[in-house]
Amino acid sequence: MVGYLLSEIGLGEAARLLVSALDAASIPTSLVNVPLAGRQAEGMLRPRLVSSGGHRLALTVSGALEIGAFAGRACRGQQNVHYTFWELPTVPDSWRAMFDGFDAFWAPTTFVRDMLMSVQKRPVHLVPQAIRLPAAPPPPRAGGPLRVLTLFDYDSYVARKNPQGAFEAFLAAFPAGTEDVELVVKARGTASFEARAAIARIAARDRRARVIDRTVSRDEMGAIMERCDVFVSLHRSEGFSLGCAEALALGKAVVATDFGGTQDFLTEETGFPVRFRQIAVRAGDYPGGEGSYWAEPDIAHAAAILRSIYDDPASIAPKVRAGHALLQRNNSPEAVGARIRSLLGADG
Repeated sequence: MVGYLLSEIGLGEAARLLVSALDAASIPTSLVNVPLAGRQAEGMLRPRLVSSGGHRLALTVSGALEIGAFAGRACRGQQNVHYTFWELPTVPDSWRAMFDGFDAFWAPTTFVRDMLMSVQKRPVHLVPQAIRLPAAPPPPRAGGPLRVLTLFDYDSYVARKNPQGAFEAFLAAFPAGTEDVELVVKARGTASFEARAAIARIAARDRRARVIDRTVSRDEMGAIMERCDVFVSLHRSEGFSLGCAEALALGKAVVATDFGGTQDFLTEETGFPVRFRQIAVRAGDYPGGEGSYWAEPDIAHAAAILRSIYDDPASIAPKVRAGHALLQRNNSPEAVGARIRSLLGADG
């Protein structure tokens, strides 16, 4: 397995969680880390790293943008499978040839699967992204203000993550300024001064908003998540959205744009999907976005949802129970490991 196994970025966490699925299925695995300068804060798999693998199949985890580079690095004789993350429904025509470097593709969501099937001819299989799941959804947090959390990485492109949308929905839902609510914005990444300044200006509009702008440990991030009641992602697109899935697994109400990979696990039964309208990706907003489209979330609808949760917090519990059951069936390490074992058996 080849990936950013020591990095704290989303692709690194996705790869580590996939390792947990391989381990759950007792599949012998050698781990090859791809260094990412300045972003190697997760050392849990360091003792298992090797310089190269020796198995009949190499599984590489990366974004679609990196497929060409990873093909040159990992594809050396054995069967080569790419586990692909991508946030748009299309890729530029000029990228299509680079998919030929791999023998097959695994997709973490139907959104990514459909993209892969539309742009290349190799076999594509749906292998849901594994996530950590408690045995049962935790009980609702008791006492204190209704605490809303949104998070993003500046390096994942602010236009796609759209943290401004979460601010606007929060302000529209609680305009009086006297409601017992808080908004916590967890940010990180190497953004320009202008991007950070823009987020700071928005947060300064309401004393109930707080920005945490730094990389934190796994335990500290877990504590931030534990203290919240609602997780908001008014993204314009997501290939999967680990944040939404983890929040749902941990018993939080998830309010998210109903577009992209979140559609596999966030429904009216499991959370609070937000309406959107389709818009073109503007030049410069995302690499490979030329001629593609994504979602513009309905801020008024998101605000109405937040207000309804504030007025009726008991509405969270049944959705969380349904969401946990769905994730257990599809995204637990055991379920994903069984899916991988089945695919390996089918491939001989």
